[in-house]
Amino acid sequence: MTTQAKTNKAKAEKPEAEKEPFENAAKASSDAMQDGFEQVMRTAGEFGDHVKANTEALVDSLTIAGKGIEAINTEMSELAKTSLEKGVATAQALASAKSLQDVVELQSDYAKTAMETYLAGLTTLTSMSTSLLQNAAKPINDRAQASAQLVQGFR
Repeated sequence: MTTQAKTNKAKAEKPEAEKEPFENAAKASSDAMQDGFEQVMRTAGEFGDHVKANTEALVDSLTIAGKGIEAINTEMSELAKTSLEKGVATAQALASAKSLQDVVELQSDYAKTAMETYLAGLTTLTSMSTSLLQNAAKPINDRAQASAQLVQGFR
């Protein structure tokens, strides 16, 4: 029998005790790979859920912003309409004024009323804009906090 044949025969006749460490290592490696794969799949699922929630928050934010902008535009239109109506009424009153004194009083009253209306409208629009920004940012802020917590969970 050749030396190679003797070596092969000796390897085939190794006792089971010698094979056990290799089988244990192979099983441990396989288990670790399976656990790692399962962790990756769980993380991918969590990430997918997180991205979905972020997208929903963005849609909510944009919906709130759209409705808020629509309300602001409606308010601005009403302010413009009111201003135009007051301007037309003042112009008609000026056209029918009997004296210079009447013209000065009408113009003065109009200027005072126009300024008061402008300031009140500006206050309303500022309040609406501030509220819009806060409400539209809330879903995104909530998701930013969720993202921070998710990142903390991975540490």
